[in-house]
Amino acid sequence: MKCMNQEISLAVVGAGPAGSTAAEVAAIAGANVILIERKQEIGAPVQCGGFLPDYDELRELLPHSVLPITIEDIPSRCIFHRTTLQRIYAPSGQSKEFPVKARILDRRAFDRHLAYRAAKAGAKILPATRAELSNNELKLHGRFFGSLRPKVIIGADGPLSSVARFMGAGSQEMGICLEYEMMNVDIDYRAAEMYFGTRWASGGYAWIIPLGEDTANVGVGVRSSYIGKTKLPAILDRFIHEHPVASKKLLKGEVLAVMRGIVPAGGSRKKVQMNNLLLAGDAAGHVIATSGGGIPLAMVAGRIAGEIAAGYLKGNCFLEDYSPRINEEFGLELERSVQIRRMVDIVMRNDKLMNSLFAVLEPDQIKSVMRAKIPGILTNFNK
Repeated sequence: MKCMNQEISLAVVGAGPAGSTAAEVAAIAGANVILIERKQEIGAPVQCGGFLPDYDELRELLPHSVLPITIEDIPSRCIFHRTTLQRIYAPSGQSKEFPVKARILDRRAFDRHLAYRAAKAGAKILPATRAELSNNELKLHGRFFGSLRPKVIIGADGPLSSVARFMGAGSQEMGICLEYEMMNVDIDYRAAEMYFGTRWASGGYAWIIPLGEDTANVGVGVRSSYIGKTKLPAILDRFIHEHPVASKKLLKGEVLAVMRGIVPAGGSRKKVQMNNLLLAGDAAGHVIATSGGGIPLAMVAGRIAGEIAAGYLKGNCFLEDYSPRINEEFGLELERSVQIRRMVDIVMRNDKLMNSLFAVLEPDQIKSVMRAKIPGILTNFNK
């Protein structure tokens, strides 16, 4: 154990994609940075399906964002597999597909890669260390202990962010996720698949994300307001064994690992900046509500947070510039995703309505919805 009582200009809490990106960017700009991670092992346990569209796809999803180089240039050791299709299943079992090139990440390796880059840039990494905010003082417990008074604190500490709680940043609706890594499955290894239906994942969706020719991440994500009394393991097991399409693909599958997590499902928190505190990534609600995808937004938000923090420390900008920058780069896409989710909420509770909507949407319109664009037909359907 090591005591930390030194002067630090910037503390980043959380070494996920948002936090490590912020720490690297700020350290490159000359800030004295510490990166605090409560987990003993960065990137583990894995709490994400690992689906990340290719760079060109992300340019279309986030046309106003400056994407960090780390989204484009990902080492091969951090990529399990690549897919070229996205296939969507209605409750009826009817499917529609559209081209989407994507990388399926090894999140353990990817998160470590980003933390390594932050350390190479000059950030000091504090693993197995909890950070508690009290009167703008960071109290550390664990492998490192002591008290710090950073000039700026970036909270990138996930959906249950302690920094957000200290700020009174507002509550978030959550999606609850459970995922199995399965082997010996008979899947289309080209396609990432999403399955909708009240029996399989009410208020969310189930998925099969290939990790190779016969391995996949198989999971369900359900919003907390929809889950009712049924336990998530029972929902996932029902999907695996009883879904008319998926069960045939997963019939001989064996579970190698079990992963759990929660994902913000209601868009941005009311406050993402207060005094010397900034929130980024899941801690801020930076997750596309239509898909639950958070990696690209987290890394863009981390980049902006690192730039603003470093600029503030040099006297070149204000911390109040953070929220406008977030809104400028992806605020529209994030808000649209929430609008779309609200539009289809009534449909999500009724399989017949979901089937009807699915029948009239063309594949390119479904792809637009996944990219937080509102096709006219969806607006009309909701009237």
